Amino acid sequence: MSHSVQTAAAKAGRFTRVKDWQIVLLAPAVTVLLCFIPRFFNNTFFYWDDTMQSFLPVWRSLGQELLSGNFEMMDPGGWVGGNYIAEVGYGIWNPLNLVNFMLVAGMNDLALASAIVVVEFMALLALGATLLTRSYGANRWLAAAAGIAIPFSGFTLFYEAARWPGGLMAFAWTTLFWWALRRWFRSNRSPFVPFILGFLTMTAGNPYGALGVIIVCGAVSVEMLLTRHGSKVIPLFFLALAVGLTAVLVFFPLPLSSEVTVRTDSVIANDMFLVPGIGDLTAMSTPNFRPPTANFWGNIDVVPSAYLAWFVLPLMPWLNFRSIARRSRQMSSLYVVTATYFLLSFAPSNVLLFRWPIRLVEYAYLGFLILFMVVLSAGLSRKNMGTRLVVSGAIILFGLYRAWAIYPDGFQSQLVGSALIALLLVLALFLWKRAGFPGLASAMVLGTALVLTFQSYAFVAHNPVAALGSPVDADVLEESAKSYSGNTLQIFSTAELDPEAFVDGSLLYGNQILNAGVEDSLNRYSGISFVTYANALCMNYRGETCPWLYDVLWEPASDDVTEPLADALRLETIVVQKSARDIQESDVPDGWAIVESDEYRVVLGRQEPFELPGSVSWATPGIHVDAAEENGDSETVHINAESDGTLGFARLAWPGYTVAVDGVEQELEQGPAGLISVDVPAGATEIDLDFTPPGLTLGLAAMAAGWTLALGLTVLHYWRRRRTPVRSNGK
Repeated sequence: MSHSVQTAAAKAGRFTRVKDWQIVLLAPAVTVLLCFIPRFFNNTFFYWDDTMQSFLPVWRSLGQELLSGNFEMMDPGGWVGGNYIAEVGYGIWNPLNLVNFMLVAGMNDLALASAIVVVEFMALLALGATLLTRSYGANRWLAAAAGIAIPFSGFTLFYEAARWPGGLMAFAWTTLFWWALRRWFRSNRSPFVPFILGFLTMTAGNPYGALGVIIVCGAVSVEMLLTRHGSKVIPLFFLALAVGLTAVLVFFPLPLSSEVTVRTDSVIANDMFLVPGIGDLTAMSTPNFRPPTANFWGNIDVVPSAYLAWFVLPLMPWLNFRSIARRSRQMSSLYVVTATYFLLSFAPSNVLLFRWPIRLVEYAYLGFLILFMVVLSAGLSRKNMGTRLVVSGAIILFGLYRAWAIYPDGFQSQLVGSALIALLLVLALFLWKRAGFPGLASAMVLGTALVLTFQSYAFVAHNPVAALGSPVDADVLEESAKSYSGNTLQIFSTAELDPEAFVDGSLLYGNQILNAGVEDSLNRYSGISFVTYANALCMNYRGETCPWLYDVLWEPASDDVTEPLADALRLETIVVQKSARDIQESDVPDGWAIVESDEYRVVLGRQEPFELPGSVSWATPGIHVDAAEENGDSETVHINAESDGTLGFARLAWPGYTVAVDGVEQELEQGPAGLISVDVPAGATEIDLDFTPPGLTLGLAAMAAGWTLALGLTVLHYWRRRRTPVRSNGK
């Protein structure tokens, strides 16, 4: 043990009574408390962008269905956004997700509901990072400091936690899986724990979690071979296979549905969008360095997405890198994972189904931080302190220069941020001298809190990501939409949208209309879309439409279907944004009337009931529809076909639907706007529509096989342990 470590251990003697598990639990507890800081500056933080417009409304809707005893894989009334199993990203097979869905289902404070779920995963990430850092041999106090720091690194905080919760979930589960996998082979523990965490990683529904499982398994197998645990590579293969089998149910419905979606291209290309620069790493400890990364708001990021932790670069000159020279084999998996993610972080913007490599920066940063803490566990060097202080100061000044060079207008803020880092460095060195590792870790955590406060003031209080506002009261939204009934279509654009109109529920983009209690909405958020439908309605991924759609609604649905498109879609409510299209009484067709009008919108309601039952929306002459029985995704229609013809349904022709006429199955066909169209022969009496998600049977079988294999490995593990004699210790 080096002299500096011996001295630090002596000074930290008062902390030796603290148990390891208490320190491990301290990390997620402190993380939860720190999450209050950004919400203090903006209570809608953790409820921005995709969290607000996509995830939370679906979580609440699915939770309400679960509480009613219905596990919903596909909602026909959700139209382009209702195919939850094909969307994949909502993680409907993840048990913890299902609990969270039910937890937020009855909450009317939408920002709070979102924060509860997001903060939960911030805490899980802190726990996983602490355990993982400790498993590589880092000091326990430093491991906790790492666990607290990583959730508040720039990309994780400002992108994943605030906007893309699916990525945060995948990151947290991957970290825990990584720890469990190493714990399994190094401590001869049960393989069931890493399997469960791998299962939770896969079922979170984010493809980067699946990628993480693959990379971690490969890296750990390298470590097994280098540390003479090669006999466990075969069990690892079967454990990885068991985890991989659980992914079939989660991910296969998307490629099996891709023929009708926009997710058909698998190319390698680079448009530089959300591709970080390797030079950004030189400012990873500068709290307000905005990297020159092309993003949704310009060519300079609006948040410090390249930030890792305030202490990493300033303390680098004080490290003893020789301390880990003899442990390279034991740390080989850390090197492999970190190096792999480092390379992937600077990959082209599109690699097959993966896009925007900035999403992988946090994984590389986790590896950097673990390695840093392991080296730091040898203590801070006391030699040449003056020189080291000068080098640390130069690093801080260079970070300040980088921040100013990219964004000169922010120099005053950048100067304050750099001064804060310099003061924290002095404090860290002082507390290390006085209290050893507990003191140093305390300085790190205090600095994390202060930097988070500084960043929240600078980047959370006013942020263009939240410029359109975030509806926070479900009761307000329901009151605003009380005149809506049946299939509802909004004609609007966010370019013309007043934030107040969105917050009070007059016009709702994405899935927010679900929070208003409108279940049958043609405007929904979709990451996969339905090409024919989206083209016919000029609708983008978050439900915005073109103003001219209003006129198209009253025209024949197609050359073969003479009914207006509005009738083919069985519309009962049409909401038109006034700033996009000015609707007068003369613009309202027969059978419709203006039922509500305010500053932002005109609401039209159908005044006459539909002649056809169920979801049937058109029938050619000679086909008489007597009755229809709807049962969720399925429907049975009783008809009297006097001649050949076609029957149309106000349902999108998602792969997975089967159509049978008098028991004879037909090939699924698309009518206008992607609606289901059925060829009806003369004399037909019954049409059956049934929906089974494509790949469901295969996925369930693979899931069962994965669990069976994992249980078999677990039984084998305990059987071998019982047969292996306990070695005598000579006492």
